[in-house]
Amino acid sequence: MGAHAAGEHHHHHHNQIELAGTENPPAINIKLHKDAMSGWNLEVMTEHFEFTPANTNQNHVPGQGHAHVYIDGVKLGRLYGNWMHLTGLAPGPRAIKVTLNSNDHQDYVIDGVVIGDEVVIHQP
Repeated sequence: MGAHAAGEHHHHHHNQIELAGTENPPAINIKLHKDAMSGWNLEVMTEHFEFTPANTNQNHVPGQGHAHVYIDGVKLGRLYGNWMHLTGLAPGPRAIKVTLNSNDHQDYVIDGVVIGDEVVIHQP
């Protein structure tokens, strides 16, 4: 992903927690599975990361937090666990991205790059 245009995201700018050089930093891998009824099932697999929904908006605790889900660069919302059902996607290629965030909504980053994963699916 490219650099953000000046002024973008100022309404909800996230600070960053730099983890370069950290032993066992959080990691994420996502997969999308076509749902038999409708839409897609998003599977989020993490390492060295614990979903802590009860601690959202609380102080940062290393390796804890929640995820943010984006569709085509637009934030859909927060994710507090390993699965989410996605439905109502517009036809065509859709980029699904999930990032890891701390309890206090900071982005976890390594060398300034947000810890996340992105998959492009084709919505019929």
